[in-house]
Amino acid sequence: MEKLKWRYSNAVEWLHGPGEMRWRRTFSGKASQVSDARHFARAMFAGEICEDVVEFVVSELAANTLRHTCSADDGGWFGVELAYGDPVYVGITDNGGRGIPTVQQPDDNLESGRGLYAVSQLAIALGIHGSPVLGHTVWVDLDRHQSMETPAVLGISLAS
Repeated sequence: MEKLKWRYSNAVEWLHGPGEMRWRRTFSGKASQVSDARHFARAMFAGEICEDVVEFVVSELAANTLRHTCSADDGGWFGVELAYGDPVYVGITDNGGRGIPTVQQPDDNLESGRGLYAVSQLAIALGIHGSPVLGHTVWVDLDRHQSMETPAVLGISLAS
């Protein structure tokens, strides 16, 4: 039987090869895991213009899932899904409970409540699916060519 030969001429060709690259990972529902999720996201997008945006979005959404859902309860977890494409997809899945995630205008009198709004300002699109009983996935599409220094050109479009 003849060996199948395949080879990429360089790392860029391999990285941008056919098909979408997708990664999934679960994290225990502990606060320390937000940092691990952030490092995971940064590693998956290392060297890309958008790596800081992806890292920020994962950090904010992971922190929200621990703060506002049952993911932080005993035995809880959250999941991170990343897809390298244009747009980049980031999804954070929680264990549900405690309401439905909503984007709110920040209140200068409160110390918290700005995370999902900040994420929405970086996103091409943002959506939420699931339920308090089954769990939610909060997802965003991001411009692969956007860094934290280059503001989003497109306004957010909400989807569910």
